[in-house]
Amino acid sequence: MEDLLKLKKKDTDYFLFIGTNEKIVYETKGILNDTIEGHLLLTDKKLFFYFVSNISRDKVFIATYPYITSVELKEGLLNSTLIIKNKKETFKINKISKNDARQFYNLLNKIIEENKKQS
Repeated sequence: MEDLLKLKKKDTDYFLFIGTNEKIVYETKGILNDTIEGHLLLTDKKLFFYFVSNISRDKVFIATYPYITSVELKEGLLNSTLIIKNKKETFKINKISKNDARQFYNLLNKIIEENKKQS
């Protein structure tokens, strides 16, 4: 419930793609693969990119925790880029604020380290 109170009303549309027992760990705005503007969301179970098009709301599923294999942070003058790999694909999310990108990078690296320990 706290997550709902922290988010602006217009940003709560992505709750349609979150399970009832899932909690948001981190969220930030960005652009997926230089084409789609939206939100990168990390829950306690999965990572996905949520966006609103002229037609509908949708998401690009990136990975559940066990399938996140690597993350790379590229910092620019004003914004940063994250390159996230799962076992099959690579996703580039750019125009993320530098602070948010560092936060995401650190969180995803912790998940990757846990994945290595469990393997």
